[in-house]
Amino acid sequence: MGTKKAERTEKTTYPGIYKRLYGGKLVGYQCKPRRLGLDAPSKTFDRLTDARTWLEQQHAAGRRAAVGSSKATLNDAIDRYSEEELPKLALSDRRNRERHLAWWRTRLGSRLLQEVGRSDVREALLCLRQSGSGLRPMAEGQGRPAKLATANRYRASLSAVLSVAAEEWEWIQVNPLHKGSRRRKAKGEREVERDRVLLPEERERLWKECRRSRDPRLYTLVVCLYASGARTGELMALEWTRLQLYPKIRVGADEPREGSPQATVVDPKNGDDRVIYFPGEAGELLRAFAKVPRLSRYIFAADDAPADALPTFPRMAFRRARERARLEDVRPHDLRHCWACHLLDAGATLPQLMVLGGWRSVAMVRRYASRAQRHGSDAVEALARHLGG
Repeated sequence: MGTKKAERTEKTTYPGIYKRLYGGKLVGYQCKPRRLGLDAPSKTFDRLTDARTWLEQQHAAGRRAAVGSSKATLNDAIDRYSEEELPKLALSDRRNRERHLAWWRTRLGSRLLQEVGRSDVREALLCLRQSGSGLRPMAEGQGRPAKLATANRYRASLSAVLSVAAEEWEWIQVNPLHKGSRRRKAKGEREVERDRVLLPEERERLWKECRRSRDPRLYTLVVCLYASGARTGELMALEWTRLQLYPKIRVGADEPREGSPQATVVDPKNGDDRVIYFPGEAGELLRAFAKVPRLSRYIFAADDAPADALPTFPRMAFRRARERARLEDVRPHDLRHCWACHLLDAGATLPQLMVLGGWRSVAMVRRYASRAQRHGSDAVEALARHLGG
């Protein structure tokens, strides 16, 4: 380090670091962390790299001290997360996450972030699986218990808040839910993938009861879900301006011909816009649906709904139709699973399924690997015949 008294100092491009000059020559780099609000004395280094490293260490120590004395609670973190991060999510994810975080407020909201641990979260989720997610206190034995998959969604919502608090706001050092555990999960702790495919006779019974429903939208909605593979939220958010009833398509070198109706899904669950198609009866129903004048900009809005109100799927009407059809374990989302299975049976590949279904990760379509491999064996047999002469 330079021992001569500097005549003057000059700023550098790094805040808190100054050049020490004597007779116009550089004699060292002086760090002044106090000017940055850090409680540390000034120090001079011969190299700029050393000065930057030391100053970064002072910043890290200051952040750790601030975190240690932080009085922020989980409620504070949820408030800030709701204001800054929730608007970035898709509308369907946003509604679910708001409901999850409202439940976490009632369980651990008054806790300091430093005091939220894995054991607390585990106990809260066990209570959720036993008594359900109702925000009102329920007597013992009442309420609908939550399934393992639902509890995992609640855990993921809390983990998202803690991750932002640790990585972006630096309110805590690490997300306690990210600490790895080598303990193998018991069979009762593993999420069982749902695999419900409608048989042809079951589909006919459900279709028949949906036609008889008092809600005139139900039959068209169910057929469109089955034919397009869309999520219920995506279908209900479709607008007339994004629907093409008579698109022109070209196959190879042939002349353009009229294709099935198609629509663009904007702001879906995974964030990437995509096109969904309505072949067969679904397209015919949509074209007939469009002939009736409607006030709302949404395709599947109720007749008496306001023009800008986002419609919701008629789950009660679907439940009644399902009960009349004697199908106790069918959900609207199962129609998307049926669509994916039928698409693979028709010869589609897993990459094509990911694009058409809007899945971003391979893990989400891994459940269809065995069905895709069943048809992929045809290519292996063709190769065997070629290699065999």
